[in-house]
Amino acid sequence: MDLVSSCKIYIANMPDQHDLDGFDNKDTLQIYYDRGNIHDFICQSKDLARPGDLLQTSKFSFCFQQVNKPFESYVGTNVKLRYFLRVTIFRRLTDIVREMDLVVHTLASYPDADSNIKMEVGIEDCLHIEFEYNRSRYHLKDVIVGKIYFLLVRIKIKYMEIAILK
Repeated sequence: MDLVSSCKIYIANMPDQHDLDGFDNKDTLQIYYDRGNIHDFICQSKDLARPGDLLQTSKFSFCFQQVNKPFESYVGTNVKLRYFLRVTIFRRLTDIVREMDLVVHTLASYPDADSNIKMEVGIEDCLHIEFEYNRSRYHLKDVIVGKIYFLLVRIKIKYMEIAILK
């Protein structure tokens, strides 16, 4: 897959010197409990202009050939997988760095593993209950259909509850 785009750089009427460094296509993995350590697993760079002054508004087109994004973008509780483009402009005092995130989603069909659920729980030598449901995944508008078998009951049951967890 090729990554093709363009970038327009607006230069204000300032006598400052601006040098365009280029574009970076970066893929990073950030582990939240290891704050200072961001792992770059793919990094591609493109030089778009010769070193020199950017005196006027300019538009640059770029193309990263054969970009491999094997994993989907992900933000979780412990890890963040991030794909982004970065443009850097050098100035005398501080550099200008702008980043644009890319969201990667792989289109794939996953097998429909919607099989029956059968589970047995209980207290040793007192109570054994078997649950049987016709599916393992339900839509919010679906009706749960199942069976509960009391295999062994040696205690009095006052009430019974079922909880649906996300």
